[in-house]
Amino acid sequence: MPVATLIEFPGVTQEQYDRVGARLGRSEPPAGILHHACGAVPGGWRVMDIWESAEAFDRFIDGTYLPATAGGPEPSRREVVPVYHAGAVRRE
Repeated sequence: MPVATLIEFPGVTQEQYDRVGARLGRSEPPAGILHHACGAVPGGWRVMDIWESAEAFDRFIDGTYLPATAGGPEPSRREVVPVYHAGAVRRE
C-alpha cells in the first residue's frame, strides 16, 4: 500500500542536504520511491515523499540515507501515513 512520508531535520540547510545527496551518488532513484519533494522550513529541512510501502521507506532511510548524513542531526519528525489516493493531479 502506498504511503506518504515526512521526515524533518532540525538545523539542516540546503547545502547540507545537497552534500548528503552527493555522498549518495545515486544515478537511479531508490527502490520504492514514487514522488519526492523537499525544502527549507523554519529551523531546518523537510522531506516529503510518496513510497510504494512503509517498508521501502524504512529500508532506504535507515539503511542508506541516515548513514550518509555522517553523524548529522537525527530527524526530529518522522511520519508514515497510509494513503487513499496518490498520483498526479489532472487539470481540466
